[in-house]
Amino acid sequence: MSHKLITVFGATDAQGSSVLRSLSQNTITPFRLRGTTRNPSFDASKALLTQVSGLDLVQADGWDKASMVAAFRDAWGAFVNTNSDDPVFENPEETRTEVDLGRLIVDAAVEAGIEVFVYSGLNSAREITGGKGPNKAFDDKHAIGKYVKFTGASKAVVLASPGWYFETFLNQELAPVFGDFPYIPSEDGTYVLRYPRWGGKEDVLLISIAEDYGDIVHGIFLEPEKWDGKLVQGVSDIKSFNEVIAAFERATGKTARFDEVPKWQNLEVYGIRALETVKLMFGFCQESGARYFGEVTEAETASQLKRSAREACGRRYTNAHLSTTENFFKRGFKAQ
Repeated sequence: MSHKLITVFGATDAQGSSVLRSLSQNTITPFRLRGTTRNPSFDASKALLTQVSGLDLVQADGWDKASMVAAFRDAWGAFVNTNSDDPVFENPEETRTEVDLGRLIVDAAVEAGIEVFVYSGLNSAREITGGKGPNKAFDDKHAIGKYVKFTGASKAVVLASPGWYFETFLNQELAPVFGDFPYIPSEDGTYVLRYPRWGGKEDVLLISIAEDYGDIVHGIFLEPEKWDGKLVQGVSDIKSFNEVIAAFERATGKTARFDEVPKWQNLEVYGIRALETVKLMFGFCQESGARYFGEVTEAETASQLKRSAREACGRRYTNAHLSTTENFFKRGFKAQ
């Protein structure tokens, strides 16, 4: 019996590469893997081929339906993440939207006969808050996920919804927007994290894309019928921002504090489109009582899926626990 083929759209992106790395380690029920890239000659494309054994890396563009149909051809499953911050949307004359991109990709998957469609989607911020906290990225991704289900073409459609990336703290270019944490201390030597409040019980949902997200999606592909029609919360750890600071202090031995931006509207994002989405996310979370997913945040589902994925890796069955905030900081910012 031939192994099932899974196509990952956006193979070199953080999410796509994490999914491919996890799936490639499956020794119990191995999958054949195909990934898409706009340019196979990119360094990231070449690096991925060294990380994922047997990967069929093909050139495809989400705006080109024919290339997407070819990329999905003969595949049983697909993982798709559309990029709300795609450079194409920076053009003020661009009239196409993320929903247009998503529908084109979905139509290609339908034409190719994809049976299991896993989408990195979200619920609608507008619907969750009754219109008080809309967020275009959330609402667009919700519309795409809804469209996949509307086609009725796939046997299973699952939203694998990632929370707040741990990896955000590794982006030194973003650090000045959020108090220079965790790179540059203030004048008194304290590392300052500046964010608006999250809302509700301040239970911020954090995820390691590199360490956990791929395993969560892997677990979904192992039992897609179980998760059909559901939104799976991509969560590694649940902490308030004050608890994030405490974890950083324990991990690094450095002194830090959380400074609240009193009004989310006052978060300075310097006109950067991607950060405008983040700014609106804080408004949405405060309006929704921290229900980022539209539901109470929980990590047990993610933990269950990670265990399933690691078990499928047989002899490579290691690191079956979700990442913690403290361990993340230990790996990235060791005590000096």
